[in-house]
Amino acid sequence: MTRLRASHGRPAGPHRPAADGSGGLLDDLRSGTFALAQDAPPHQKGRVAALAAAAAPGHSLPTEDSAPRWEKVLWKPQPFPDNYVDHTFLQHLVVNDAVPRRRYWPVVLASTAVTQQMSCVVAAAAVPLHLQAGRTGPRQLLAACGVLLLLGYATCAVLGGQLLGGSLARGVRQCVLLVGGVYGLSPLLHSLTATVSSDSVVALAVGLAAAHLGLCDYSFVNSVTDKMTGALSLAAAVLAAVLVAGRMRTELETFAVVLLALELFLLSPFARRHVRRASVPAHLALTAVMAAAATALLFPASPAGAGAFAGSVLVVTLVCPAALVRGHVFKAKISGPWDEAAPHIPSELMPRRTGAGGAAAAAPEASRT
Repeated sequence: MTRLRASHGRPAGPHRPAADGSGGLLDDLRSGTFALAQDAPPHQKGRVAALAAAAAPGHSLPTEDSAPRWEKVLWKPQPFPDNYVDHTFLQHLVVNDAVPRRRYWPVVLASTAVTQQMSCVVAAAAVPLHLQAGRTGPRQLLAACGVLLLLGYATCAVLGGQLLGGSLARGVRQCVLLVGGVYGLSPLLHSLTATVSSDSVVALAVGLAAAHLGLCDYSFVNSVTDKMTGALSLAAAVLAAVLVAGRMRTELETFAVVLLALELFLLSPFARRHVRRASVPAHLALTAVMAAAATALLFPASPAGAGAFAGSVLVVTLVCPAALVRGHVFKAKISGPWDEAAPHIPSELMPRRTGAGGAAAAAPEASRT
């Protein structure tokens, strides 16, 4: 701008001023604009060059209507740098448009599915400890498994309107196959970890239980999805149960532990889903009963572990939902109708078609040659 102001005091040059006195001003503006184009920064040279070209002899000065308009595309040549935006770029900015607003008690209700699954894991881990300590026997455990199986089938029949498997005959057949298959594999499962140390078995079982909790499909119990997914989570839970069952003293104990694990991790989600859909108070009561039963099972073997589990239940059910709702205030998801850059490929660079059309197009070329 210094050169532009200084040029006002110099003669107009070879061009004669117009009758209205604007010719000298045009010449000075052109000379100053070209000087600015030479000294402009790299990111401004495009705009200054466009202004200089418009101010060249034979062109009129750019006005607001004739000035080039910026478009939000990269494939079209424009006298603007690639990172240039105008004042209208952020007019359509939207923050947290599709983010749902969370409330505390609905989040607490959804977290009960996690509490139930944690209770299943603790119960499946506490029962083998009671078997090894002699506090219970395999026959009592098998009787409890039978009661749980009947309760699960009755819950699905009454609340869900159908039995597991679709019909009574099919459900009984699946139950017989499940129990018979586990019983037939009990001798193999009993000796599966005979050559593995107990420390390794415990470490693997704990890691697999954590993987099960992290990969579990909690949406199925909360009736968000219609089909239970998470095959990897189920496989981790069953493998952990198999590893623990291999440390039992008898094959009957191994059979009882694996059968209990299958009922807790494979069949119970269907019954708990029907309870959740039928009645929210019943779902909350079931959650409290499962958490209390898991704590009671773990307390004789490890009072400290039972206390830690009770504390974790309170944290997951009450504290974590509060933290989630509180942290939602700081969420900022930016969205807007941004135009994506569309690639512009010249026609001469497009690949030629092959096949019948390509052969037909190549025929005239061959005839001319």
